[in-house]
Amino acid sequence: MISPVVRHDMTTAADFRSIYQYNWQVLRDYGEALAKLPREELIKNREATHGSMKNIFHHILSVHDGWLNVAAQGTSADPAMREKDFDEVPSMDPLRAYLEKIIAKEASFLASLRDKDLGRRVKPEWKERSHPLQDALMQVTFEQAHHIGELIALFWQIDVEPPEMTWIDVRLAMKGDPGPS
Repeated sequence: MISPVVRHDMTTAADFRSIYQYNWQVLRDYGEALAKLPREELIKNREATHGSMKNIFHHILSVHDGWLNVAAQGTSADPAMREKDFDEVPSMDPLRAYLEKIIAKEASFLASLRDKDLGRRVKPEWKERSHPLQDALMQVTFEQAHHIGELIALFWQIDVEPPEMTWIDVRLAMKGDPGPS
């Protein structure tokens, strides 16, 4: 049996900077792919976690902004957008703009992040307790991955090839290497 001991040194600040470069590229690629869909496909209620593909993407952005900007830094990347109900946002354009603001704020935050900061506790408004920043960074990464998987399935259901999301291939593409891997 594997011990339930939690290691607090499993990732470094440098590791998170690398992971988030990947996270941001995946979000940009999926934002672009969603923007190419016909509006009716984008906003159709697919009985998924947040209804439409647009709203699932919006939720991913809310997770990033809520944990890493509001909880960890005290303010949203775009407070007006953060307050909007998902259905108030009519298209991908404002979401892609929100994404870029989130990335800019997260990138600035991560650029100065040190290993000793990873244990700092953060408490988002929807949680009862505070949690180490390291766990918040992992939570955002894993939640993004889960919802990207959901979007992949929804793209397939409408016969659209989703963007690449594998760690190896995305990172190769980020270096200008089109593959194959």
